[in-house]
Amino acid sequence: MRIELGATVKTKDGHRAGTVTKVIWDPAENQVSEFVVSTGGLLGHDVIVSREVLEQGRPDGKELVIDLTKHELEGLEHFDDHAYATPPYGWQGPAESTYAAAELLFPLATADDAAPAGDARRERGRHRSSIKKGMVVKDAGGRNIGVVDELRIDDMTGELRAIVVRDDAQTAATKTREIAADHLDIGDDEVHVIEEVPGHIAGRDA
Repeated sequence: MRIELGATVKTKDGHRAGTVTKVIWDPAENQVSEFVVSTGGLLGHDVIVSREVLEQGRPDGKELVIDLTKHELEGLEHFDDHAYATPPYGWQGPAESTYAAAELLFPLATADDAAPAGDARRERGRHRSSIKKGMVVKDAGGRNIGVVDELRIDDMTGELRAIVVRDDAQTAATKTREIAADHLDIGDDEVHVIEEVPGHIAGRDA
């Protein structure tokens, strides 16, 4: 069955879990994989609930009763909006999808996730998922080189491929630089270039 955004979710032990607020898309499988349930004051954080759990829920009037207790619900993965992004510009889902692109979120997973736990590259991959538009970007020497102007997401995998950095200097034309995700890290709400890269620079009108 189709899970409606805004649907009220209730646990099998009688607790109102919250409402379905977001739809998570799996680019690898090209389908909806999970939903975000906003739990309000029940847990103090939002959780990610699998598609199967919600689809197997029992309708009860305007509520959907899922086969989980409040305790089991609390053990589900916390939703972190820094780890997701809207679909890439121009992306179109399969014709059979019942959700509009504007209703979907793509996980910002990176290839580093395949590295062993504790591996430095994997940790950098996790940090890169927190990069947002407007964040300050500094080079390997700590110099400010601009701000994040655009996130470039792979339209097949949903992974962060690169960022476009805008030079905020007051000049006649704004310069932009594309830097691959593999050369980035994040700390103190700033993006750091961890390796010197040539980076494509192009002038464009401010």
